[in-house]
Amino acid sequence: MDMMNVKKWFPFVKALDYGHPCKLFCFHHAGGSAAVFKNWKTWERNLAVFPVELPGKSTRIKEQYMTNYHDVIPQIAEAIHQVTSQTQIYFYGHSMGAILAFKTACLLEEKYKRKVNLLIVAGRHAPQDDFPDDYQTTMDDSELIQELKRVGGTPNELLENEEVLQYILPIVKNDYRLNESFDYQDELFHGPILAHCGTNDPDAPACDVKNWQVVTTNTFHLQEFSGSHFFPYENKQDYYKELEQSCQENTCHMSY
Repeated sequence: MDMMNVKKWFPFVKALDYGHPCKLFCFHHAGGSAAVFKNWKTWERNLAVFPVELPGKSTRIKEQYMTNYHDVIPQIAEAIHQVTSQTQIYFYGHSMGAILAFKTACLLEEKYKRKVNLLIVAGRHAPQDDFPDDYQTTMDDSELIQELKRVGGTPNELLENEEVLQYILPIVKNDYRLNESFDYQDELFHGPILAHCGTNDPDAPACDVKNWQVVTTNTFHLQEFSGSHFFPYENKQDYYKELEQSCQENTCHMSY
């Protein structure tokens, strides 16, 4: 993969960031894009934030979307491998992004022998637990709209605008197709995992999120935050400061 194609995966990253010794790669929720982490770029201090953009999303809207983890994960891993030589690496994934982060971290370890200092997963049950989404892509669009209303995070004025819905629903549905392609293949991550959950998130309560401890051979810690499924964006800058602090605490303290 040449550098022009590599940089497509990280559309909001400045040239100087590629030489930063500490990089935080961020994977968005279903229906989101790399843009949900743009604010984090303005708050970064000790890390260079690398929001990951999937083909067919936002800045890559003209590209073919990939609806299978087996197709997209190797490309993400290769892109990250190419920009992380002699770098402290941290991963953050929210909801669907937690699985993207987990699978990519495992492949980096297996194929590239690259260590991830810390994997932070938020708002998602553990990979080995099979909890199907209330909405399945075989259902019609009206049920997808109801699902978006249920989980929150999408302004009602957008969900009530037919023109906007014609644009966003196919994009969201592609993310759900990608999520449905996930199959846990007994992968184990060998770095530390920090799991975050919202106190009012019915889809990922603490009792389910704690099971991420099973998929690491290293340390595990669970932290609860006040809020719904989208608590990372409700707490905003304070939440990002917590992330930076957690990453700093795991710098150069690798035990694997």
